[in-house]
Amino acid sequence: MLDREQAERRAAEFLAGESRSWGPSSSVRIISEYCFTDGGQFIAPYDHIDYLDHGREDMQLGGNLPVAVDLTTGSCRFIGWEEADVFMERNLL
Repeated sequence: MLDREQAERRAAEFLAGESRSWGPSSSVRIISEYCFTDGGQFIAPYDHIDYLDHGREDMQLGGNLPVAVDLTTGSCRFIGWEEADVFMERNLL
């Protein structure tokens, strides 16, 4: 079973690999303070570095779905909209 640090590292590595092809939106980072564990998975929201570090609102991403890390297997994926809706209803996102 992965601990929080291991899961966050997996999420960051997954995000770095996936975001390489996103062009100007590829400078992204996991938002550690917004990460949480739910149902055996680690959920890692992220945003553009210019927004996170410099407050550039024009660089804030919209519609970006968090990374989910399975805490047993370590596999990573982006969550779906239905999952995001459930997390939002529970005030987790």
